[in-house]
Amino acid sequence: MGETTQNSDKAVPVGKIFLAALAIRWAYDLILFAAMGEAGLTGPDSRFFLTLGDRMVDGVHSGAIHGWGWLGLEPHIMPLVTWAFAACVLLFGKMAPLGYVMLQGIFDACTCVLVCGMANSIAPRFALPAGVAAAVNPTQIVLSGIVYTDTPFVFLCALSLLASMQWLRSPSWGSSWLIGLSIGLAAMIRVLIVPWAVFLGFFLLAAQAIRGGLRIRQLGQVMLIGAITGTIVGPVLARNVTQFGAWALTPQAGAYVAYWLVPLVRETKTGEVWSQGVADMQKRARDRYGEQPSNPFQSARQLSEIGLETLIELGPAAIAKAWMFGAAINLGAPAIIISPPIFSLPRTGFYDTPGDTRIAKIMNFVYRSGNSIYLLALLAGAMGVIIVRLIQTVGLVSLLKTPGSIVPLLLFGAWLGFILVLDGPIASPKYRLPIEPPLMVCAGAGLCTLREHWRSRA
Repeated sequence: MGETTQNSDKAVPVGKIFLAALAIRWAYDLILFAAMGEAGLTGPDSRFFLTLGDRMVDGVHSGAIHGWGWLGLEPHIMPLVTWAFAACVLLFGKMAPLGYVMLQGIFDACTCVLVCGMANSIAPRFALPAGVAAAVNPTQIVLSGIVYTDTPFVFLCALSLLASMQWLRSPSWGSSWLIGLSIGLAAMIRVLIVPWAVFLGFFLLAAQAIRGGLRIRQLGQVMLIGAITGTIVGPVLARNVTQFGAWALTPQAGAYVAYWLVPLVRETKTGEVWSQGVADMQKRARDRYGEQPSNPFQSARQLSEIGLETLIELGPAAIAKAWMFGAAINLGAPAIIISPPIFSLPRTGFYDTPGDTRIAKIMNFVYRSGNSIYLLALLAGAMGVIIVRLIQTVGLVSLLKTPGSIVPLLLFGAWLGFILVLDGPIASPKYRLPIEPPLMVCAGAGLCTLREHWRSRA
């Protein structure tokens, strides 16, 4: 991230984009903190993360942290998450929530600069509007102001995408190092990116082979990406093998399948609310295995087994339908509904809203939430999302017409598809955040195209 990114006419002021994005995010954080205190910066899982940081700090002070303990106190949580929150507790004390989101603002402002770089890599004239679009993007602003792990993760994902675009344009060892480092660090926040790393390696080699320029050197560079990623996450795998006998990075998969995917697919097929599906899966696990084992990986294997069996029973049609609805909601839900002032309004939650079909559930959630302010925010936000998606569609068409854009757009499309498939029926603007950087490139291209069109008609 240099001071400027070269445009065909003039340098793009990425420094100003960074400062503007940072100012917007810090102002948002400070306003919510002044109005609501810590509640204005936290969501459902935030207190768990902060408590994790407190426990890590207490363990260090008492001398209880040693050996594998330095990798964290919860095998479900990757080490970089624990370290980040522990550092904020040490640095900011009781002001840790505010300090953490202010740091997130810096990461997200850097993501806006990376978006500039992605757009510039395709066509320099799209760089500035893409950076501006990212700077004012509500999804990025809202989530950077909540004590979650999404914003640092997305910064690293955006860095890996930009480095991949640079490699595709001109393969180099430096780009390979950057891809491996960013993916490895992202995996230390969320392991979901590890399967993407495998796909990315094949994608880079295939793109180079189609161009007719695949050499042993490029194969070595892709192997370097895997080696760096493996080196970073290797200690976590070693701990899990040593302590739990599990060749896995996290035991999250079991709960993900049994307590999220299955209940939401069942809801699509039968109209049963999510909480009832979770209770049924818990009963199935108790009936088959008895008490939950102390080994979290053994518990995850049991839940995965029951969950996969149930998904097969539900059938491919219900699964496909649930995934399509989940993707549609993830792409269409406005970020305003997870902003703490709106999220904390008394209402019926989406997952607890009944409905014989998904459409009925959505309509009940929209019009029978029991809070008129929430309804107005939801409808206004949805209109904004529709407008942005139209602009992004214009941008996508413009990008497709841009020489040399096909391979980067295929990379973007693969990333978007990967995230939507992984999220499945789990619907929230929160889960859309990883695909926002490519979407902002499309938004920038759309804004640029519309501006050029209006000028030509003036």
